[in-house]
Amino acid sequence: MTDPNPTKPSATDLTSATNVSSTSPGPGARRRGGRRPGSGPSREKILEVARLAFPANGYTGTSLRGIARDAGVDPSLIVQLFGSKAGLFAAVVEWPFDAGQIGAQLREVPAEQVGQNTARRFISHWDRDEHRNPILSLLHAALADPAAAAMLREFITDNLTLPAVERVGADHRRLRAALLASQLIGFGLSRYVLGFDALTAASSEELVAALGETLQHTCTSPLIGSVEAQPGPVARESPRRGG
Repeated sequence: MTDPNPTKPSATDLTSATNVSSTSPGPGARRRGGRRPGSGPSREKILEVARLAFPANGYTGTSLRGIARDAGVDPSLIVQLFGSKAGLFAAVVEWPFDAGQIGAQLREVPAEQVGQNTARRFISHWDRDEHRNPILSLLHAALADPAAAAMLREFITDNLTLPAVERVGADHRRLRAALLASQLIGFGLSRYVLGFDALTAASSEELVAALGETLQHTCTSPLIGSVEAQPGPVARESPRRGG
């Protein structure tokens, strides 16, 4: 049930991850040199299995244990080679930076600085061509392929926006995380693709301050219609007398 053609999730986005070795994976790779166990064929086999597993099961539904089973390796080897599920996914789709590490760092910043910290990290990566272009390619693939859209959506939520919301201890976490994603992606497209003059003319520091305030507000302010958004008991109409 293996398919050597790994182009299903996004053909243009997996170019450097499609060099699957034709040599047989498994124990042979582990015996060759004790300093880098699992390198070579085992690594390529893991990537080959992961390219099929992520589109089939989605990011959330894919487990390292399942990939390890299908690849015939120990789960600890995947952790050793890729660090985490986020790291493995990044290797598969060529995500240009370690989103899982950023998520972990966001959980450590002061709660009142989550918005600015998120904005600064986001803008610093999008300002670099080698980071921005792969992300735009993935977004383009997501427009054409529902499976790619689902993977990217889950990946961004689990590793970038949800950690920011959880750091401030807010309610409606999934909704706030989705709003954060929409603001970040919308900002990225508006500045770097559509090229709104005011955004392209502003300095990075100005944008970090402005975007950061918006993100912080999304993380912490009461949502319209939520219980927390009501200042007090809802007034009820008095029953009409004489009826």
